[in-house]
Amino acid sequence: MTGFDDLLATLTVKGPLTVTGDSVPLGTAWLPGHRRGVDPAAHGYVEAEYLVSGQADDWTWDDNLRPVSVGPLPFTTRILVRCPADPAAFSGAVYLEPNHADYDRSLTWSATAPWLVRSGHAHVGVTQELATLPDLARWDSGRYGALSIPRSGQRWDIVGLAAALVKSDAGVLAAKAASRVIMSGWSQTGTFCRTFLGEGFHARSRAGAGPAVDGYVICISSGGAARPGYGVLRPPAALPLDDPRRTVGGHGVPVVELLSEGESETHQAVLRPDSDEPGDRYRLYQVAGTGHVTGRHELATNRLQMADRGWPVNPSEVRERLSDGRMDLAARAVFAATDRWIADGTAAPRMPSRFGYDDPAGPATRGIVPESLPVARDADGNVTGGIRTPWVEVPLGGHFPHSTPVPGRCEPAPHAPYADPAMLADLWAHLAPFTAADLARRYGGKDEYLTRLDGAARAAVDGGWLLAADLPEYLEGASAAAAEVW
Repeated sequence: MTGFDDLLATLTVKGPLTVTGDSVPLGTAWLPGHRRGVDPAAHGYVEAEYLVSGQADDWTWDDNLRPVSVGPLPFTTRILVRCPADPAAFSGAVYLEPNHADYDRSLTWSATAPWLVRSGHAHVGVTQELATLPDLARWDSGRYGALSIPRSGQRWDIVGLAAALVKSDAGVLAAKAASRVIMSGWSQTGTFCRTFLGEGFHARSRAGAGPAVDGYVICISSGGAARPGYGVLRPPAALPLDDPRRTVGGHGVPVVELLSEGESETHQAVLRPDSDEPGDRYRLYQVAGTGHVTGRHELATNRLQMADRGWPVNPSEVRERLSDGRMDLAARAVFAATDRWIADGTAAPRMPSRFGYDDPAGPATRGIVPESLPVARDADGNVTGGIRTPWVEVPLGGHFPHSTPVPGRCEPAPHAPYADPAMLADLWAHLAPFTAADLARRYGGKDEYLTRLDGAARAAVDGGWLLAADLPEYLEGASAAAAEVW
């Protein structure tokens, strides 16, 4: 095993890469022709891309499923940076994430970019997944032809080194050195964060005298979900379901888990109490009325860029009406609370209650994931407990975290760990709308519904579960959703 400081000493940085003609980053923040994303210049931000080269240990498991290094190997990856152009506008916070295998998308950026740029925070996406390198080379071989990650076991040190790089004054931030680095991920990359903690890579990754990462937000990743819930260091091995590493422990920095109803079904076995202990600051947030994929509020541009080049991405159409929930808006409030916890010690709020679960002796309602246990629901079909979002407090129907595929129009991407359209559709949340008679009985008309929804949304702001700055976006979308069922 090579020491982390020794690996840091091997790093070289090339860039920023020049934007010329069609040579722009895959996953660029803004596609003006499609009005997709967030325009950095409009918010006083710059976007810059760098190639980072160095040495990273290749990690595997020994016969007892404990991490062991088989030695360092050279690598070259990319980091995509968004930060304030004016150092005085920089908050000091860098939100760093390992990019997802699905076309190298930065999912935290996609969910929280409006909050990030309002707050003066920087964002850094790190390419660490071998499966994305062919997509990047196909997108622009001249720009990305030098990328090389020989072994998947290098990803842990690559991301740790990127965190240490942005924590230092290495010149990759147009503003200034970071005062705090927060790592996050969603689904596969949320599981990356869980594994990064559980296998000791957080403790290994240092920046000077302190940790390279100052806090974590683990999004839509269930520690109890068999293979998807914990990373594999030596395929095809998988961590047993009763291994304590699946449950987040104390790591000396705040760690937050943000789950939808979908992940909560398999998370019961690894639930743990919230904590404010100095060495074990932890929160669990479960967002009512959401699924693993909720709605189509996409800010990431990667898929659209690929389609523009004539490489259409796989469709994901379901039979049901998509949910009107907004996990992205709830996430922005959770990220803001986590940032305060790290920046000045203001403890993040606790949920009034967690999701309930159905009686395990009762009839199963679904069977795609054997270890799942459906969460408890009210008479409308909406979950009980968790963060009480306005869309379940003043509902248009029952929100459910699973859907069914449209035949021939729901195809997993090549990077997906499954090839079954039913499993892809199972990730999508849907709304089972009330009948016209039920809506009239509950609300009288759409205006009364919107008045009550406005009150519920403002109550969620008061509770810390939505941000006041996001209310106009939410209410505009909710009004459009109401028009579809009235």
